Amino acid sequence: MNKLRVGVIGLGGAGRAHVRRLNRSPNVEQVFGFDSKPITDIADVTIVESRDELLRAVDAVTICTPDYLHFDGIVSALRAGKHVLSEKPMVASLAEVKRLAPLVKRYSKLVFGVHHQMRTAPAFLKARELIEQNKLGKLFYVEANYWHDMRERSSQFDAWRQKKGQSLIFAHGCHPLDLLMHLTGEVPIKQSVYVSKNSFSKYSAPYTSATILLQFPSNIIGKVHVNSSCVYPQVYDVVVMGDKGTYIDGVLYTADKGFRQVADFFGESGWLNTELNITRTQIPIPRSVFSLGINAYMRSLNFLTDIYMRTFSKLTLSLTREADFLFRRFPFTIYNHDLACQIVIDNFIGAVLGKEKIMTGFDEAQRVITLCEHLETEALATIIAD
Repeated sequence: MNKLRVGVIGLGGAGRAHVRRLNRSPNVEQVFGFDSKPITDIADVTIVESRDELLRAVDAVTICTPDYLHFDGIVSALRAGKHVLSEKPMVASLAEVKRLAPLVKRYSKLVFGVHHQMRTAPAFLKARELIEQNKLGKLFYVEANYWHDMRERSSQFDAWRQKKGQSLIFAHGCHPLDLLMHLTGEVPIKQSVYVSKNSFSKYSAPYTSATILLQFPSNIIGKVHVNSSCVYPQVYDVVVMGDKGTYIDGVLYTADKGFRQVADFFGESGWLNTELNITRTQIPIPRSVFSLGINAYMRSLNFLTDIYMRTFSKLTLSLTREADFLFRRFPFTIYNHDLACQIVIDNFIGAVLGKEKIMTGFDEAQRVITLCEHLETEALATIIAD
């Protein structure tokens, strides 16, 4: 096969994004879609009336249904002999992982992957590379955060999160937790979690903010913060500290060379390929002058955002809430969401065609769900105790 027919099960926000990215692939011949609700507003996809009809028409599927329906969709696709890419979290509980494991083993000739895209952003790929090359030395601290304002988005296409609830640790925490285990190559031996619901009171989940502390076997300490209600643009970031250097979102600092940007915004072929090299030379700048510069930067940013919103007010999301907005955290955060997700989709297609290995398979997704289950259990026990 050189061309694939791919089905998307679930056509909410994630499913629509999958349709767009599948259509970009030169190895995808046709994209089919199914949703339990009538869908008429998506271009470049052949809508079918049932999941069974979709499974008969395609070579592979992506599962983009609500979290609690992932298991059923995966099982149906595997039994129909279809390659599967599941959105994260792979499934909604450790019990479902245990039920799924023998089925994945039985259909081991089929490609099975999970959409953990934080690994594939240029800045996070570079973090892994620096660790493997020992450029940071012996690691002692890692951090990844996932700040996400879901107050409007949570019900944009469907109100299932309000009706069924959604675990913040499973749904959001799975991303940075997977990234930290991927970077360290280790599974935590100790973990603790602190949760709060001081915001987004209408959300049906028992908590909307979680801070997680981790200890890895080699004594690396990790931290993750996730929330669903930050009054701030989305943030996905990574911090890696070692005894030779520190790496934060694309910027490497070492004692001999100071600050260097070592990962760009959009990959080698991107239109924005910036260079940053700040030495350790001390330049005396009066505090008042520095403050004026920072304020000017913020004012210009607000001005440009205001123009954008006035000019393109009909767009669904404003510039500052787009996933690829560059200045989410001063001075910038290097995370290109669309590129990272496209890499995952392209990898899945390549794996189905036998051209490459799937990036995140069942075993790695299983360890994420296992950790999420432990943390969720602790979080709920804390809430009950309080």
